[in-house]
Amino acid sequence: MADTARSAMDNSRHNPTQVAQQALPEGWARIIRMEQPRPGVNICFMNGRPDSAWTFKVEGGASLSMSILLRGCIEAGFDNGETFRLDAGCVSLTATGEQVSGWDTLTPEPEFRLVNIHLTPDALEGMTGLSMDDVLKYMKSILGGMPHINASVAQMPIFSGLQRLAAEISQCRYLDDKARNVFLCAKVSEAIAAVLDKCSREHGNASTLRAVPSDRLRLLQARAMLEDRHQETWSVQSLADAVGLNEKRLQAGFNALYGATVHESLTRIRLDVALAMLSSGASVTETAQAVGFANVSHFSKVFRNQFGIAPKKWAHGHLPEE
Repeated sequence: MADTARSAMDNSRHNPTQVAQQALPEGWARIIRMEQPRPGVNICFMNGRPDSAWTFKVEGGASLSMSILLRGCIEAGFDNGETFRLDAGCVSLTATGEQVSGWDTLTPEPEFRLVNIHLTPDALEGMTGLSMDDVLKYMKSILGGMPHINASVAQMPIFSGLQRLAAEISQCRYLDDKARNVFLCAKVSEAIAAVLDKCSREHGNASTLRAVPSDRLRLLQARAMLEDRHQETWSVQSLADAVGLNEKRLQAGFNALYGATVHESLTRIRLDVALAMLSSGASVTETAQAVGFANVSHFSKVFRNQFGIAPKKWAHGHLPEE
């Protein structure tokens, strides 16, 4: 319920009936920033050190919501449904097809940092072409639902692509309102696509199971190792040895499951983390070392080849060169 309760509170900024006359504690009020790039799309940013935990009751209608929790802890539950805990470094995606109610407890440890995205059914369909029923059926087919409640919840560690998207959403550089709204809507859609795709790959669907029926768990393990230890020097052989596959099956499995080679996957992970670090103010040298490049010049070359701009210029807000 972390997403549903959290996003219902977020949406209350635009619809006060969502949280029944509950005062927002001063310590939490000062760390919240809101964006509404289009009707029905609400983005809440929370970043700071509130004085204490905050528990509140919430309710809201059908919605899709995503909580990207970078610092702190969220414990929540649906009335007549399941309870959940979301720890720092994790993301949850919640789809509900009916009016729901529940509670949320937000705890700083000692900081609290969250990017929360909440979409109404009309906004979801207008942005992505997906109806709420489409998303619910998809999530329930791979994750299941809850008795008595038309809802489904996915939770997973934050992966490098989502880490990048969270940084881009929270630090949008466009000053013009129209450009800013277009950018935020595009990034929200990309974040939803990334999490749904991750759910599909990790829990399996017909196409991925046919492609890699026997090696799927080891391939997921291999990708997780690249995500968790992207700063290390990996070869196809060392990764294959680590998960117990031969090199040929590892490469074939990566191409089937991820649409990229092992090297391409590792490079993309490193660059996603690099974009997030640069967005947060890290230097080019610090970033290159942190994500596993042997030297700054090689990092800059790979970055420029991928994005069409030098990392230093990108960090200062320049656009890619034509």
